[in-house]
Amino acid sequence: MASKPQCVELRAWLRANLGKRCLAPLTGTDAKALDAAVHIVELWAYDESAAVIQAFGLVVDRMQPHTQVLAYHAIAKVTEWHYRDVLWEKAGLRPIKNLSRCSFEPGGSCEDLSRK
Repeated sequence: MASKPQCVELRAWLRANLGKRCLAPLTGTDAKALDAAVHIVELWAYDESAAVIQAFGLVVDRMQPHTQVLAYHAIAKVTEWHYRDVLWEKAGLRPIKNLSRCSFEPGGSCEDLSRK
């Protein structure tokens, strides 16, 4: 039996790492693009082709600039923390200004921020 797609648990994971209100800025389009980006990251974990990387960049570009940080952090939900920068740069996405730190990333506070 196939496991659940990562996007099913993504929102709870983002809230725990970034705070309970981190999803508030998402529009309907942002939410769909975020889910699509997560599916593409799942594919990229198996197929690092240029086409998959390009697809990730194109989908994330459909998000509002201030919500793209959620797609950046979602890379770690699917893969490992250090792959955020790898995929982001390969996809040619603009650097994120004022990058927030995830609570559970190396060096983070390791607190469940969804409870605050």
